[in-house]
Amino acid sequence: MSDLKSFIKQAALLALPIAMQNLLTSCGSLVDTAMIVPLGDVAISAVGVASRLTFLTNVIGFGFCSGMSTMIAQYWGVGDRRGIHRSYGVALSVSFSLSLVLLSLFYIFTGFFIGLFGPAANVAATAVDYLKIVAFSIPFVMYSSVTCAALRSTEKVFVPLLSSSISVCVNVFCNYCLIFGNCGMPQLGVIGAAYGTVIGCGVQAIIVFAFVVFGKNPIKASLKETFGFGRVFAKNFFKTASPVLLNECLWAIGANGYTMVLARQSTEKYAGYTIFETVQQLVFVFFVGLCTAAAIMIGKSVGRGDNEGAYRDAKRFLIMTPLFGLLLGGTMALLRNYLLMLFDFETETARGTASALILFYGLWIVIRMIPYTSICGIFRAGGDTKTGCKIELATMYALCLPCVITAGILLKLPFFWIVVIMFAADDIPKGILCIKHFVSKKWMINLTRR
Repeated sequence: MSDLKSFIKQAALLALPIAMQNLLTSCGSLVDTAMIVPLGDVAISAVGVASRLTFLTNVIGFGFCSGMSTMIAQYWGVGDRRGIHRSYGVALSVSFSLSLVLLSLFYIFTGFFIGLFGPAANVAATAVDYLKIVAFSIPFVMYSSVTCAALRSTEKVFVPLLSSSISVCVNVFCNYCLIFGNCGMPQLGVIGAAYGTVIGCGVQAIIVFAFVVFGKNPIKASLKETFGFGRVFAKNFFKTASPVLLNECLWAIGANGYTMVLARQSTEKYAGYTIFETVQQLVFVFFVGLCTAAAIMIGKSVGRGDNEGAYRDAKRFLIMTPLFGLLLGGTMALLRNYLLMLFDFETETARGTASALILFYGLWIVIRMIPYTSICGIFRAGGDTKTGCKIELATMYALCLPCVITAGILLKLPFFWIVVIMFAADDIPKGILCIKHFVSKKWMINLTRR
């Protein structure tokens, strides 16, 4: 019993600050969306389409963070500071360089990328204007994501929480001023929301950078120690991280494939879907916290050779996931209409779509979070970054994406049922394969012995 109490205490100390950080970010997104809603369905849909491209960059950053966190958590467990510094250096070097490339591509070829989603002409024009500005937030987001992930992997969760809190407040204030022309600022509408995003992300990057440079933390080191990782270490890093990065990149491309189908159905219904995605993040953030806590604790145990303890903790996290799903999903479903009162919908169609999707998601989240916790929180932390990649991409490209295209483009089913098919075709087979691999225990691989 004392072991269980210790587990719960440690999990809570890690999960709650991470969940709060992501909750604040999601609340910021919720407020952003609520401020844009009065501008109409065209504005909402435009931001939704443009956000799919920034979502792609966030997922790429998450891929680097996950691969890096897998190694840092295990190095942290065995007390290897040099391994921590070099892992952080490789991830930061490559991810930040890539962010500059993505910024250039999105700024120069904005029209091409927006056109891939096939939105209406007025939606596309607004989305292009929005993306050209938001693209400048990509380097800030990439730096903050990688650095905060490194800090969390060494159980330093306060600075990511603090920096996110300040960033969200700055973003919301800038939106209030620039969208509607308050406090003597110009009224810029959707463009004002884009500027607010860039400023908020920049502020977070500055705070995180200042802490790393001037504060006491496990990732602080000289430039030579951080970036002098050498070819052999970089090769080992990418041997672990590349399956995760490939997983996240191809998953993001597939997810944008879903969007290409959904955005072609109806501007009003896609506006409702955009709001649904914003609301569901309020619940998802708690699973992010739970999953990250699992990754830290399991990674430490595997790194120091305690496979029995790693499996025991992983099993506990896997049991906790559906229990939290019942509680949080049910709460979201019951409160959905109150949550939607925050938005001034232009049409009843958009409101009805959002309400129906939130109800479905609240009931479905029990199933959906099992593969998420398994792949992102257990398998990767255990050192097995390949199996989750195979499971996720196989179910997406061989089953889920063809089902969505068939339902939306060929059969032209109602919008709601396209989304239901999208979730069912992805989560059910993925969950079965994940549980089978978890029981095998083949996901425990000590990376510190390379």
